[in-house]
Amino acid sequence: MAWIGGLLVISIAVAGAIIAFALPIIGSPGRGQLFVRFCIIAGIAAVGSTLMYAIYETTATVLALAVGDTFMVLGPGGILLALRALSGRLRSATIVVSCAVLAVAATTALIGLPVSALVKVSALLLLCVLTACETRVAPIVGEAGALTLLLVNAGYAAFSFGRIAVALTLGMDSPLYRAAFSIYPTTAVGIVAVAGTGVAVVRMAVARSVGGRMSPDGPESGYSVDGWSVGLPAVDDLRAAFGSSTVSRLRADLREACEVISADGAPEATVLARRRSHQVFSQALSAELESRGWSESEIAMVVIVPDERTDG
Repeated sequence: MAWIGGLLVISIAVAGAIIAFALPIIGSPGRGQLFVRFCIIAGIAAVGSTLMYAIYETTATVLALAVGDTFMVLGPGGILLALRALSGRLRSATIVVSCAVLAVAATTALIGLPVSALVKVSALLLLCVLTACETRVAPIVGEAGALTLLLVNAGYAAFSFGRIAVALTLGMDSPLYRAAFSIYPTTAVGIVAVAGTGVAVVRMAVARSVGGRMSPDGPESGYSVDGWSVGLPAVDDLRAAFGSSTVSRLRADLREACEVISADGAPEATVLARRRSHQVFSQALSAELESRGWSESEIAMVVIVPDERTDG
């Protein structure tokens, strides 16, 4: 029984690492970096769960199964934390993921099958539902990646719900459960989910990269505010990367933000007197855009250059 205590210590250490990693940096800058780090954690967890399940199939040790179950839950949990990192709302997600990891590890180690399987699938269902919901509210750059992630998590949540329903009503020994939810179909669905999640993350990363590579030479259809021309660069490229609806929303928000800042200016002052320093102006614009729900990556795409039309 000594190995059970060791496993619990390891599980607590994993959950503690998540808490120690996430809580001290809640609300701090670098949300894009946090997104990438949590995605890496999710990827490592997916690989680790596959490896541990392979070991379990050959050795039938409970330790391998418990670690595999823990890693499997940490996979979607990492994606949920990654999305929450984009909006700086990590606290509640950290608690949920940590509790899910501990619950699955404890039930697999102390109780075993079939109860542990139901607890694991229930945890996966919860995390996938939360992740699917988060794709609609998180400041994700790239509609295609967000939609892919939504479909993957909604699909796996539906699969998990069906698995729980059949297990509780017909039993795990029923022909339907063996046909639809045995090791082979669940493995196949898991592979599709992991691959789909990887595609979604890559598409979001590419979209963020495209946004970061936009040329700052000058904005298209810029708005003139206090001696500055403000706008988004290469609008056609932005539409291709993020989608027309996202770009339309960004342009509308940017126009309204410029109108608010312009209204605060002193109309009787000369252009040179009204022209603010770039740092002060960009800080005011960033604060206004943040109040409208813009992410740091979206704000970084805004181009601010001197408005030559007001010079002279």
